[in-house]
Amino acid sequence: GNVFVAGYTASTNFPHTTGGAQVTSGGGLDAFVAKLNNGLTTLIQATYLGGSSFDFASTIALESATGNVFVAGFTTSIDFPHTTGGAQAVFGGGSSFGDAFVAKLNNSLTTVTQATYLGGSGDDLASSIALDATTGNVFVAGTTYSTNFPVTTGGAQAVNGGGTYDGFVAKLTNGLTSLTQATYLGG
Repeated sequence: GNVFVAGYTASTNFPHTTGGAQVTSGGGLDAFVAKLNNGLTTLIQATYLGGSSFDFASTIALESATGNVFVAGFTTSIDFPHTTGGAQAVFGGGSSFGDAFVAKLNNSLTTVTQATYLGGSGDDLASSIALDATTGNVFVAGTTYSTNFPVTTGGAQAVNGGGTYDGFVAKLTNGLTSLTQATYLGG
């Protein structure tokens, strides 16, 4: 019955980050994840999530079986934390919004299990996340300006439709170590 929220902050003194997965701001704007009790009377734990540039969390989901917390958004940080071993360990590019990111934290928000970039050389941002209750696969949707968004070969729409931005839908393994499939979605 606890409440989890995610967003972004410029505060260097965000409350209750002591003991969190990332106790200090990475610089610029950081994403944050916070856990409150059901009555909203107690902030149980919070954590920063970000590198040295701009990091924005825009969507959050809880895994029903484990209580793990999945957060997605976008980052311009080339040093976003915990991406080593992720499906896309290296920043893809983009000058305004950078890459989308997906991160997995334990329920107590004290550990980031894994994070990954998700994007090509243009701007990419994640705006929605969902988990498959049976397999635990992670589905992320958002917007991309990249003509080289990763692993779209074989997808429902293998190429960018043109224009300004296309939507994208991507499927990752629960551990965020593999991008199973992605597709553009747009005209």
